[in-house]
Formats: sequence, C-alpha cells, structure tokens
Amino acid sequence: MSRSSLAPFPGPGGSVADEEENEWWLRREIALIRNLLRDRGEMDKGEIGDTLGCKYWGPMRFRGALKEGVARGALRKTGRNRYAAAD
Repeated sequence: MSRSSLAPFPGPGGSVADEEENEWWLRREIALIRNLLRDRGEMDKGEIGDTLGCKYWGPMRFRGALKEGVARGALRKTGRNRYAAAD
C-alpha cells in the first residue's frame, strides 16, 4: 500500500491538499523516530512504539513511518525488528 493512499491524520481525504498533509505527517513521524534513535541509540520496534506513543498515531502509521524512514535513508534496520538512525 502506498503511503500516499493513507488518509491524513486525523481524517480521510483524497485531494492534493490531503496528499501534502500526509507528507507533512509522514516527515514528522520519521523525524520523531530518527531523533529518538539518535538520542538513545539502536532500539527494537516495540520500544520505539512505546516510547513515542505510536499506538495513538492511527492505523498502520507507525509501521509505514518505519518502512518509509528506511526507504528514505533516515533510518536503518539493524536486525529483526531493530532500528537505528542512519547518521
């Protein structure tokens, strides 16, 4: 599923403005994860989620942010369910 097909936080939509809002939230979510990993070092997915309260982000947002963060080079996967900041 493409990240652009997800509804912006907090509600549904399908316009160009909604896609821009989706991108804004995605960049924010990736930055939150990256900053946490810079501060604390390598962590597992559960620790990251618990620390940032990701269960409140909305369906699939945390998983999508991790995946897209790796694809964009902001995060790197270091093992099974483990991540670190890329820099």
